[in-house]
Amino acid sequence: MKVKKYTGETMQDVIFQVKADLGPEAVIVNKRKLKQGGFFGFFGKEVFEVVAALDSKESDSETTVKEDNNDDIVEISNYGRKTRKVERTKIQKTASKDPENKNAIKEFIDDLKTAAGSEVDVTEKKSEQPKQTKTSNQTVEPENSFKKELKNQQNLTAAQKLQNKFDQKNPGNKNKNLNNSNQLYNYLLEQGVDSRNVNLFLKEMDIKTASAGENNFESRLKEFLGIYFAENEAIKLDSAQKVVSFIGPTGVGKTTTMAKIAAHFAVDKNKNVGLITADTYRIAAVEQLQTYSKIIDIPFAVCYSSSKLEEMIAGQFRNCDLVLIDTPGSSWKDQIQLGRLKDYVDHTLVDEVHLLLSLNTKSSDLRSIISEFSKLKPDRALLTKLDETSSYGDIINIKENYNLSLSYLTCGQDVPEDFEIAGADQIYSYLFGDFYA
Repeated sequence: MKVKKYTGETMQDVIFQVKADLGPEAVIVNKRKLKQGGFFGFFGKEVFEVVAALDSKESDSETTVKEDNNDDIVEISNYGRKTRKVERTKIQKTASKDPENKNAIKEFIDDLKTAAGSEVDVTEKKSEQPKQTKTSNQTVEPENSFKKELKNQQNLTAAQKLQNKFDQKNPGNKNKNLNNSNQLYNYLLEQGVDSRNVNLFLKEMDIKTASAGENNFESRLKEFLGIYFAENEAIKLDSAQKVVSFIGPTGVGKTTTMAKIAAHFAVDKNKNVGLITADTYRIAAVEQLQTYSKIIDIPFAVCYSSSKLEEMIAGQFRNCDLVLIDTPGSSWKDQIQLGRLKDYVDHTLVDEVHLLLSLNTKSSDLRSIISEFSKLKPDRALLTKLDETSSYGDIINIKENYNLSLSYLTCGQDVPEDFEIAGADQIYSYLFGDFYA
């Protein structure tokens, strides 16, 4: 029988430590609430203490991360795997050092996305193709339209793929007209842009593109969006380490989005990337991010307390070009929860804070979310779940009401795809693809 004692600021934190350390079979023997620190019993911080036990038969699957006396050697054991000792520098190493490994990782990610069901579909499609017909001198194979269509789809951007889906559901959109300001005004209202913001948008468009005239409304609109969203920018890395924190309400897709960005920089950009999660409220979130970190071959750690964050970045993640921090999802109505995020967005430690917003959220709720999370001073907004809505007017509302520039757009669960930089061309495809695709 193995018995251990744990303490933490909340009972959820303590229980998570127990499960992470001893595994799901651990049994809580005793728990109590006590005060720590203070002066003669006063002004102490209330903490929870739990005594947990695990039968010795289960202790082989113990999950711990212990540092040896040598700071450069780390003993690692995760979720039932056997313990092994590796050099710390090797933990920091990513696929950027090994091009062959990089390709293998990309292939592995592709394999994850190509599920067995999809392969069956392809096989069935192939079986439907006409058989070869032979002549005396040559063999003639009819054109494989399915392969051609598949190849065309692979060359499309995420926005274009999504637009194709809408076109199939709403073929009548192609017959609409959008050739002047009056038609644009009515269309933006239909898309959910506030009437005040529509007027501001059109007024600025008239000023910025006055020299273009009315000859080609499509070109004029596209030119203006390039000016209008000129401040949108992806994460940029230089010689110094960059630390980026992600905040947002529950269910907005922070964990998956972080995995997409991590894969993009580690695999495509050949950068050393590290993942830190502070979302200890959901064990599933930790396991999900840890799984992605193993696939991409990048370091990962759980931060149980914001007071340890600076130490982790300067120590375990000191060799990373980019450190991404996943914070707990928080209701915008819960001021206490929002207050707990302050240390994870402290700009003395964090370089950028990205506020994740789901575009399938009601406009009224979206306004409340941005208003409350604005207290944490986000640098940019990152829009998620664009595939779960057909109204994109809030992209303009966010710009006009809060002057928040955008970083990325995401539109699905595939990693590392289904996300792209929030450039003017991409936004143009979402907002006006019905007319100019």
